[in-house]
Formats: sequence, C-alpha cells, structure tokens
Amino acid sequence: MNPVVIIPTLNENDNIAILIKKILKRYPEMHIIVVDGNSTDGTQETVKRLSAWNENIRLVIQEEEGYGRGLALGFKTALADDFDPIFTMDGDLSHDPVYFDKFLEFMPEYGLVVASRYINGVRVEGWQFRKLLLSKLANMYVSYIMVKPIWDFTSGFRCYSRRFLRQVPLDELHPQAYIVQIQLLHLAYQHRCRVKEIPFLFRDIHPGHSKVGRHSVGKTFLYVLKYRAPFLEILRHLTYLKKDYQRFIKEYEELMNPPQLKRKEHALVKDNYSVSIGVMAYNEEKLIGRCLDALLNQQVQGCTIEEIFVISSGSTDKTDEIVMDYSNRYPKIRLIIQSRRMGKASAINEFLSKARGDIAIIESADTITTPHTVEELIKPFRHPDIGMSGAHPVPVNKKKGFVGFCVHRLWELHHAMAMESPKCGEMIAFRNIIQNIPNYTAVDEAAIEAMIVELDYKLAYAPEAVVYNKGPETLKDFIKQRRRIASGHRHLQATMGHRVSSSNSGRILKLVFKTQRWTLPQVWYMFWLIVIEVYSRFAGVVDFYLRDKNPFIWDISKTTKKM
Repeated sequence: MNPVVIIPTLNENDNIAILIKKILKRYPEMHIIVVDGNSTDGTQETVKRLSAWNENIRLVIQEEEGYGRGLALGFKTALADDFDPIFTMDGDLSHDPVYFDKFLEFMPEYGLVVASRYINGVRVEGWQFRKLLLSKLANMYVSYIMVKPIWDFTSGFRCYSRRFLRQVPLDELHPQAYIVQIQLLHLAYQHRCRVKEIPFLFRDIHPGHSKVGRHSVGKTFLYVLKYRAPFLEILRHLTYLKKDYQRFIKEYEELMNPPQLKRKEHALVKDNYSVSIGVMAYNEEKLIGRCLDALLNQQVQGCTIEEIFVISSGSTDKTDEIVMDYSNRYPKIRLIIQSRRMGKASAINEFLSKARGDIAIIESADTITTPHTVEELIKPFRHPDIGMSGAHPVPVNKKKGFVGFCVHRLWELHHAMAMESPKCGEMIAFRNIIQNIPNYTAVDEAAIEAMIVELDYKLAYAPEAVVYNKGPETLKDFIKQRRRIASGHRHLQATMGHRVSSSNSGRILKLVFKTQRWTLPQVWYMFWLIVIEVYSRFAGVVDFYLRDKNPFIWDISKTTKKM
C-alpha cells in the first residue's frame, strides 16, 4: 500500500498544522495533499512551511471554487503519483486520523469505505439537537430516494481505492460539498464497487459555525432526485425498514460482490466429463429413494457420474435415514445435513462448495429422471461456448380437470419456448465454475442462468433429457406456486438485472396462439389460465415490492409431493 490523505481547506490556519502533525505522529510515512481553495487567513503559508519540513506534505492551489472541485483536483494529483488507497478528511479537526487503521482493514476488499456518524447509533459531539436532527433526516431522505444501504451519505471522512477512482469522471464532479459526496456514492454503486460503512465519532470543534449555507442544503435536496430509484424500488425499501433491513444490506453486498469463480479460464471440450450431482431435499421420504435409484441407473457414455450429494435442508421426516442407507451401499452418494431450512439457494451453495466434477447438475428430490437424462444434459457441452443446459420437465399429473390442464399447458409452453430460446428449469447442468449463487434468490435455476450468461456463455435446451415432476393438484397450490415464481423473478431482475425469457408476455401469447387447440373446453380453460397467470404476476409484484415476500424459503405445496 502507498496511502495518501487529501485535505481540502478553506481558512483552516488554526487547525491545519495541528491535524498534519497528528497524522504524521501516528503514521510517519503517510503522504498528505492539502488542496487549498484560496484561503486568506495564512493557511497556504502554514502548509508551505510544513512541506519544507517534511517532503511528504504537498500544497495544491485550487483555481476553481467549490469543495467538489478541490476534491477532484486532489484525486487527480493522487492518481498521477500512484497513491493507493486515498483518504479524504476535513481540515477542521472533526475527523480523527486514529480511524485510519480501521479504514485500511477493509480496503483490500472494498472500493469505498465511509466513516459514518449514524451507523449503529448516533456518534456526534458538539451539535445542537436541531442541527443533528436535520442532518439525520436529510440522510434518511437520501437513503429513501436512492435506495442504497447507507446511513451517512454526506460524511467527507472516507477512503477510496485507486481502481474505483480511475472509473470516476473527475471533471464532472459537482462543486457543492454535500452533493459531491452523494454523487461519489452513486457512482460507486453504478460501477458495482463494494461500499462499507464504519462507525466513528464526529467532534465539532467549532460548534455553531457551518461552511454550508441553507441554499446549498436546498440545492442538495433537489439534486438527489437525479439519482432517484424507480418508484416501486422506493416502496420496497420502505417495506424493508419495517421488517428485515439487515437482509436488504446483505442483498446489496451480494449485488456489489459478484461471486468468485472456481476457474477463470475458458472451459475445454472433453470426450468424457466428470459429473457432480446435487439433489436438494426437504422432507422427501416418499420420493428420495426413487430419485436416487433413477440416478444410479443412468446410462452414460460421454461422462462419468463421480459423486451424488444429497443436501437435506432441515428435514424432519425419514429423509436423512433413507439417504444414509443409500450412502452405506453406494459410496458415490453422500449426505449433507443442514440443521435448519435456509432456502434452496443455501443448499445449492453447500453442494457447489464440495462439487469437484467438470459439470455440476442440480436436481430436486421430488423429480425422477429417465435412464438417458444425464447423458442428454451433457451432450450440449461438446460445444465450447455452451455453459448451461436445461432438461425437459414432463408433469405426471392427470390431464383431466382444470388444474391438470393448467399444469400440462404451462410445461408445454415452457417446452415450446425453450425450443426457440433456451430456458432452464427443474433440472439443470452447468460448467462447474461458479463458487456460489445469491443466498436470497427464490429462482435458483434462473439465477445460475443469469451468472452463466454474464460470463459470456450460451444456454442450451436438451429436449430429450426428460425429468418427471409433479405439479400442484389444487388450484390453491397452483396459484401459490405461480405467485412465488413471479416474486422470485422480480427479485432476480432487481438484484441481478436478468429477465428470464418467460417474462416476455408478448412471446408467451404468440406461443399460446401457435400451439392452442381450438376446441371450446380448451379455449375456455386457456382463458382462465391466462387470468390466473396475470393475477399471479400482479400478486408477485405486490408481494415483492410492498410485502417484502421474497420466498427464498418457500411454503411447500403438499400436493406436489405425491408422485
């Protein structure tokens, strides 16, 4: 590390020498850049004397007015001399350099660390209650409008990584003090830069004195609207405040910190792939044996099934006992027990942490494969640009009755859509290069799809890779399932910016008309299926944005467990 501190000043002659000596006493090798905005009280002369005493101190004269202009000039100077990381702090002694160690602790992993007055409580000394209240309310307003998990947007006590500042258009930074701090946070998130807040104690050495006028506060209030989040996102943020705000922060961490890859090099084509299979189970005593028997009886040529992991997530029935019996008889089968249900994504991450095969396959324990399913799933990987393939789900429900029609019709449309534009679901295979997926996704296959696409791989659909599943038998369970999926897709779009192909209503309607059987009962059933789907998607929007129902741990539809 080669750190530097940037201190913008304007008439800080009473404080600047004290601050610089305080920094150098604790960090003798620290470089200091003082950017002065044409002070008239002797600040420049004081810094010049200090720079003659210590070559690590440098004075830069700011030609243009405005705190933001001075900050930009300091950044340019620091970047030109290869400093990293880059601290910023005020010159009025309100920021204590004792916190530098805490900044440096987080800098290897974060692009911007903010010393916060308001995280985990309020830490301000020397302010009247009215000023403190206005500052706190202003930061709350910015948080609500921008929808960012930050408590203190206007703190100037920060540490920036060189890699982040090189992406910032420094000449476009706003000159006003409050606005430029908000703008830099906005840019950090825009560039997918990880941001961390650490608590610190702010001490106002000059109570009652402020360099920021009411006009600047009003201007900031209006300027923030430029960075406003979509209206529905703002509503969702307000919902989080009433419920689980820590999860909101963790989701942003996942968004800003894309998972590391197991392998970065482009995958090679092999004649024989090693395969790891992960079976996700929760209270599957009725089906887990049939699922494992089907996997053990796979007829494969282009791959070898090296290991089968069953991740039992909080099961309370005999699932674990059944799998242990299989594990004792078949060494390739291994049981991983999660003591409580934490969602399917969490179970998948357990599997990914242990899978060693070239290809990873994920299957739910309530599905059953045909003897050639795995072989067919692996075939697309003979092309180096294919990163993921999806099986062909076929429901075992009876076709008679309205719910039976709905289940079969949806999977028929899924198949027709996947033939035109690959859509993966129910059982998937992908190159084993992903270390983990977001823990809070309710649509795990779609989340993996988004990550594979982002890595510039293509998707493939394997129509001969049949996997039998059981759809809901009651209308209540059917609507609950469709509603959950709609909410999960909203979450995927909000957090990863990925839209699955089935979210394109126009494409679906074209397939409906293309594949529709035009008998009166079929048309009547199709009309009500469309009504239910529209309702479920609308309800999913309400659940996600207004009720904070991201069902990453979903209620089980009991009728899908009888095959």
